[in-house]
Amino acid sequence: MSSVSDSDGAVLAEIAEQTGVSYDPETGTVTFAGVPTDTEQYVSLVSFLVENAYITEDDLPVSAKRAQTRYLVNSTASHDDREMVRPREIRDGVYLETNHDSSSKARYAEMLVEDYVLDG
Repeated sequence: MSSVSDSDGAVLAEIAEQTGVSYDPETGTVTFAGVPTDTEQYVSLVSFLVENAYITEDDLPVSAKRAQTRYLVNSTASHDDREMVRPREIRDGVYLETNHDSSSKARYAEMLVEDYVLDG
């Protein structure tokens, strides 16, 4: 992905301002900055996406592309066959699994921006 529309660019700027998570459309990468931990920024990004209806209840569950039964975001604090390890309640009825290493959080953040903001 190399260029984004003006409206997508404005949304990406708002995401960076509100969450500290920057997305570079030239490289398709996310940078976490401005919050003490990448977990807090990951939570902040997903909270922004949920609160601004980029991710809706109809989208749940959201899974990683390679792990279809392990959910990133779900309406319950569970995966297909087990409980989430470190769930964070984003809002009533929306849970985010935070049990990922830093590179996975960045990769999943990139996927969420691309799938729900730029392609949404």
